[in-house]
Amino acid sequence: MVMSDTLTIRLKNSQSEDEGIVTLKVLLGSGNSQDLFERNEILYNFVNGRELIIAPSGIQTEIIKIIHEKGHFSVAKTEEVVKLEFFIPNLNNHAQQVIANCVPCILANRKSGKREGFLNPIPKDETPLHTYHVDFIGPLESTNKNYQHILMKTFGSPKRIITGRGSAFTSKVFNDYCAEEEIQHLQLATGVPRGNGQVERVHRTLIPVLTKLSLDESIKWYRHVDRLQRILNSTVSRSTKWTPFEILTGVQMRNKKDIKIRDLLMQELEQPYCDQRESMRQEVKRNILKIQAENKKTYNMKRKKAPEYQVGDLVAVQRTQFGGGLKLRPKFFGPYQITELKPRDRYTECKLMKSVQC
Repeated sequence: MVMSDTLTIRLKNSQSEDEGIVTLKVLLGSGNSQDLFERNEILYNFVNGRELIIAPSGIQTEIIKIIHEKGHFSVAKTEEVVKLEFFIPNLNNHAQQVIANCVPCILANRKSGKREGFLNPIPKDETPLHTYHVDFIGPLESTNKNYQHILMKTFGSPKRIITGRGSAFTSKVFNDYCAEEEIQHLQLATGVPRGNGQVERVHRTLIPVLTKLSLDESIKWYRHVDRLQRILNSTVSRSTKWTPFEILTGVQMRNKKDIKIRDLLMQELEQPYCDQRESMRQEVKRNILKIQAENKKTYNMKRKKAPEYQVGDLVAVQRTQFGGGLKLRPKFFGPYQITELKPRDRYTECKLMKSVQC
């Protein structure tokens, strides 16, 4: 660092107000210290062959901050540069604190170590079709019918819809529809697609299969959607141990091979059918809870508890997408200010328009 006259004066004044340094100067005057000496009324410490200024506690943070901001160095590099000119006790802790509150570093650096936030499974209701997990697939290659998206078919209005934050789901039209139908609309936290894990899992199955089915005529993919949905609905789920169709209706889906078989529903008495269906749903719920518990345990082993913010706290939001030409963009957006606390480690925030100092 270049010692300016202003900084020299501040060091003198701050040292004279620091009780610890005043005590060291008394020891120096009594000849009880061989490593301490004064120059221009500033107290130095001789350490490992270097003459280091003893930084007063009142300006230690400022000194570290000035040095760090010369290149936004790491903790180790910042310590190394500080030690060339200054003696600061517990320097590592001070440097970590300064860098942890440096806004440019928060926005630009990737986080290391365990990621924050535990897995919070969505509670399951016993009523069929109570909750829809909804998402779009697309835009896909346009067809001669101008089809570009896939949206799963519905069976009336549910009690709850869980979606991402795409424009289709944040629009006033969609929100008005949910309000009119008395549907609770839950939106996923930004950058957390696992919150809608059920529909995301279907996407991972549907997209490659649909691609293979439409290799000859890729723009005619829409011809296979109904058939593919039928197969998905008649396939046993790992988490429930039953097919979606069986859970909903209580019977297996009729495929071509059993068209000649008389309708099973007509052969059953109403009460045994209802008892079988209710028993099946209870087992389904137990199976789901078991899988959720296993997934939560495995997931949380690699995570750590998320910090608990309060209204007014400043935060940065991690960028979740990096396309072409975005490698040098900041890894975080912000700073934002917390305006509302929500359950399950979620918050509402607003963007600060003015710059915030570290």
